[in-house]
Amino acid sequence: MFARVMSTGIKKDVMDESIVEWTKHLKPYKDVGMKKAYMLLNRATGEYLSITLWESEEAQRKNAGSPAQKEGREAMTKKYFTGPPAPSNFEVVSVIE
Repeated sequence: MFARVMSTGIKKDVMDESIVEWTKHLKPYKDVGMKKAYMLLNRATGEYLSITLWESEEAQRKNAGSPAQKEGREAMTKKYFTGPPAPSNFEVVSVIE
């Protein structure tokens, strides 16, 4: 399993709107290899993390470069983020559930 973590800040006056938009944007990727997705938000500081888990590195990379993903990220950046999100990719090597 592979993860992509994106971090940036959220404009405080549109936090709740951003949660709805993020959910709509990410849901369709469940059909193309995304296993789970988490949006983490610190409402006091505006810090934002998005963590998506993918069935394979190939699925994760295919999504990261897709036109729909790029368009969604750009739209979220314009409306909700304080700056472009910084992506990082990781292999998931251990899970406790």
